[in-house]
Amino acid sequence: MRQSLPSIVTLSEIEEIVSTDSFALQLIDAIKNGFVSYSAGGFNACPIQTMGAPPMAPFSGSCSGSGSGGGNYQAQTCVKSGYVTGASHYVIKVASGGHPFPSNSGLMQLYSQSTGKLETILLDEGILTELRTAAVGALAAQLLAPPLDEITCIGILGTGIQARYQLKYLAHVTSCRTVKVWGRTKENVQKYINDMKLDGWTITAVDTHVSIMLFIFSVFCLCISFHVSFHVSFLHHLAKLKYPILAITPHLPCLVLMV
Repeated sequence: MRQSLPSIVTLSEIEEIVSTDSFALQLIDAIKNGFVSYSAGGFNACPIQTMGAPPMAPFSGSCSGSGSGGGNYQAQTCVKSGYVTGASHYVIKVASGGHPFPSNSGLMQLYSQSTGKLETILLDEGILTELRTAAVGALAAQLLAPPLDEITCIGILGTGIQARYQLKYLAHVTSCRTVKVWGRTKENVQKYINDMKLDGWTITAVDTHVSIMLFIFSVFCLCISFHVSFHVSFLHHLAKLKYPILAITPHLPCLVLMV
């Protein structure tokens, strides 16, 4: 009997689908339903597999030159999987990222719960994880921020990919388009400002200490790497102030904080 091959969805096909406003709204709603299912005990999350990070040895090749304890080596590959009880499919996601990898990469595999067969491979290169994280931030703003029509300014700490996606998804839950951003280098901050202005955001740079920013904004998004030196002390400061901390991911943490 001839074996049927799984369908393959390419990155370009995925980007076309996820670029619409309707997809963003559906994703935010799906994320909300996912949290409800998890809280009700309906979601089955398997233990995460992590390769290339302690206590395992670092990856070979270009990564080995950084050493597992030398500086900012953060390369790793994670395998995550899960399913909703009674649903039609289960998913296995493989995602790689972290220095010195040149970029994030990955894919998702969709299997039938009825047959166990692989039906679809999504060659998303990690973009679906980025959108998932951004959708969680938007959902947190919906549920925990002050009334969304009263928000006058959004604070962004960081200038990387999540700093961009967070604003794209916040645009679906608030009409506020005024942003103040803090970044580690003036060059990165200016590029971020230039890029996001094309999407209609009014953005200015902030030079103040990040802890002061907490008392300025109604919505505050932290989108920086875990290796940033002030990260631990900053989180400790937030804990003392009893801010809710949401939507943390290993490679690209995003904390949505409501003042």
